[in-house]
Amino acid sequence: MTDAQRWRALVGERRPSPGRERRPAVPGLADWSTRAMSTLLEITIAMGIMQAYSVVLYLAQPPFALIQALALLVGVQMQPVFRFFYWVLPLAFLVWQAALRGRTGQSLGQRLMRIVTVDEDTAAPLGPARSVMRSVLHVVDIGTVFFGFLRPVVHYRRQTLADQICRSLVVEMDVINQIAQEAQEVKA
Repeated sequence: MTDAQRWRALVGERRPSPGRERRPAVPGLADWSTRAMSTLLEITIAMGIMQAYSVVLYLAQPPFALIQALALLVGVQMQPVFRFFYWVLPLAFLVWQAALRGRTGQSLGQRLMRIVTVDEDTAAPLGPARSVMRSVLHVVDIGTVFFGFLRPVVHYRRQTLADQICRSLVVEMDVINQIAQEAQEVKA
């Protein structure tokens, strides 16, 4: 049995046949609370970056006041620049985490919670562009009055709407390790 066949046997077909009863959740997929905790960890770090930036601005008021005074001499306001970095730094962290998730399958929060985001067809990481797009598509989950974020509780493949659009699954790390171990045993 190839890796692709083993993966398909584990996660099942993409769509249930019409008229069939609702299937139980596929074993080995990350549950809602684990996914939520990994996201909350990343958001907490982003908020910490915002707070650290505020503290740095507060503690370095004299040098920044001098910079602002010099900038005013040439007609440049520095407050918008400081405000810009207040929002851009945490956003850059979140985009970096999404790209990291695409490259390795795990962001920092997911690594701590031992879950992996993979392609539903190949069990490989999504790739940075597709992972960032998946993060952006969470707007669809929010646009449905947050139903998309609660959908993994009842969906048999535990997918949000963004996961389904991007064809991704969030799997427990043990499942990926088991598939890799079986693949090595077959090769040996």
